[in-house]
Amino acid sequence: MKKVFVVILACVAYANSFGQTKPYKVAFSGQGKKVQVVVQQSSVNIQGVDGNEVSIEQTGENRKELPKEADGLRLITGGVVDNTGVGASAEVEGNTLKILIPKNRYTGILTIKVPKNLDLSVIESQNWSEQKIIISDIAGEIELRTNSSKAYLNDITGPLVAHTGYGKIFVTYSKLAQSSPSSISASGAIDVTLPADAKANLKIRSYYGDLFTDWDIAATKKESKTVASSGTKTINVQADAIVVDGKVFKEDCTDCDDNKIYSKKDQIAYATSTSSSKTDSFEGTINGGGVVIDLKSSNGNIYVRKKK
Repeated sequence: MKKVFVVILACVAYANSFGQTKPYKVAFSGQGKKVQVVVQQSSVNIQGVDGNEVSIEQTGENRKELPKEADGLRLITGGVVDNTGVGASAEVEGNTLKILIPKNRYTGILTIKVPKNLDLSVIESQNWSEQKIIISDIAGEIELRTNSSKAYLNDITGPLVAHTGYGKIFVTYSKLAQSSPSSISASGAIDVTLPADAKANLKIRSYYGDLFTDWDIAATKKESKTVASSGTKTINVQADAIVVDGKVFKEDCTDCDDNKIYSKKDQIAYATSTSSSKTDSFEGTINGGGVVIDLKSSNGNIYVRKKK
């Protein structure tokens, strides 16, 4: 019976090790250094770790074995040459380590470990199917741009600049850095959790959604005066903006055509013509105010939670 048990253990160990590739590792750390990850169509898990080394490793999930005929050959897919042995390309250019992850049936989900204090940029370049992008334990600045994937950012400090296409984004701050503002824009839902001692100024806009929170947020009051009325539309002028039925149009507004600078007269005309859509905007402070967190969703709800 003991011999049978040993044989079973050996078989399991062999099955778990079969086809596994050796992790790719490269020394990369220091002030001013940045890791850029470009994902074509794949899920990826990025983890911040202590140390001075970046590693890329395959997991067994969703992997497919290479054909036997490919033994000793290098994989090229999506125009990307695999120079890491794990289905990705890695190259240092100046202060940036660029990692390219192509659409690839053989790699499964890649786990990338980076020194947690490095800045991180993640770009999803060619994906229109739902994947997962997970980023955890990063203390540096984060830039994120996705198409359709869901994004999960866990235990970050910020600042964060993120734009998601059709996917939802979930963000949990371990602490909130006061060095630079954070900005998150999405087509779908935005779900942000902040530590109980976070100090922030919130700017929230939801075009076809609502705001839900368990924070005691002190609303920011702005002085305004009504200068015109067009039908049922009310137009207000503030110090730095035109407001039509609650929708804000600034002189440097990104909502305007071609990002042009608009005069007050042009702004009123443009705002009046586009103010038929529902827009909820809100500004307020938590714990007396602090770094700015700008949240904007075009088609989803916005959730701002207090970390328990």
